[in-house]
Amino acid sequence: MKYKVIKTAIGVVVLAIALYVYPIGMLALTDTQVTKSLFADEYYVKTTAGENDFNVFREYMRSKGWKENEDKRMGGLYVFEKNGDTKEIINTQVKTIFVDGKLNF
Repeated sequence: MKYKVIKTAIGVVVLAIALYVYPIGMLALTDTQVTKSLFADEYYVKTTAGENDFNVFREYMRSKGWKENEDKRMGGLYVFEKNGDTKEIINTQVKTIFVDGKLNF
């Protein structure tokens, strides 16, 4: 019984780690420039030198049909609207993971 509980716990931990790194793998292994975290309302971005991460994110949102409502913008809060839905994104929710193909430490 004890062995089964430990085995299940290890399986859950491995699955959680895999799901956590999945979005990062998407950026590393594909042409995708923006991907969303599976667990939190955060976005991971891949840029090239000189690109602003939020501008890359902004273009991603536009490509998905979202329009930025600049009238509702407040400091680091950006508001996007699509089909009557509103999505508020704080600039700290956009994280640069790769710059020119290298991890951003």
